Amino acid sequence: MRADEVTIYTDMDGTALTDWDRGPVVPRRNLEAVRAFVAAGGAFSVASGREAAAVLRLFPGVEFRAPLVCGNGAVIYDAEAGRIIRRVPLPKRYKEECAAYVRPRSGLWVVAADSERIYQVTFGDAQKDAPIGDWDRPYVPVEEFLADDRFIKAVYVLPPDGAGMPRLKAETAAFPSAGLVTGFQSSHRYLEVVERAVNKAEGIRFARRAAGLEGRRLVCIGDYFNDLPMLRMADIAACPSNGAEELRAMCRIVTCDNNEGALADLIERLGLI
Repeated sequence: MRADEVTIYTDMDGTALTDWDRGPVVPRRNLEAVRAFVAAGGAFSVASGREAAAVLRLFPGVEFRAPLVCGNGAVIYDAEAGRIIRRVPLPKRYKEECAAYVRPRSGLWVVAADSERIYQVTFGDAQKDAPIGDWDRPYVPVEEFLADDRFIKAVYVLPPDGAGMPRLKAETAAFPSAGLVTGFQSSHRYLEVVERAVNKAEGIRFARRAAGLEGRRLVCIGDYFNDLPMLRMADIAACPSNGAEELRAMCRIVTCDNNEGALADLIERLGLI
């Protein structure tokens, strides 16, 4: 298998990035391997919950021949052209039910993402307007969150211990508008929600068609449950050793952990550099 026959999509947090207490940053080993893979003709990109600006900042000097899949598939960004080629907003009905659910509950917050950044949604009372831990993102009033269709994702945020996740998943799945969205757990304390047709696999399909890369073999690597759709569609699926047990069990390749350079380990094992 040659590099010019392959497209690689990687997750960011827990996969291509180090742990948060180490940055998070892309390990130098990963950057060097990706640059060598692209120089050999490979097509490289990212499928992440993060926004495009964060991806470009964390991968300096990397050429993205395949469009970025951001917001877990809600935004497709053509890095070569410098423009968004697809954006799928969160349904207003769901946003209204989300806000009504979060407002009276202590120890539960909601953040919202547009195509450029992530915001903490505020509700006009001290408890809900308090920052989430060391949260340093901008704030958006709940009224703006409800009225503006620029928001492509909502994330329920539990306390650091993640207590209450099963109940949160069950109760939000029972919303009257739940059929309009897809929800998935992206960490022990985060439950993310996007429009129902949105996921990383659909985002990658759209991105590959847009870039004319459908004839290449698809290699995907990810560590958590929001990565399942893309791992299931991949020709070769990989998971870092720190990934969820269910993902490790289904993947053809289990690499070293994210702090040691899981992405580089994958590229080297496949003989692509």
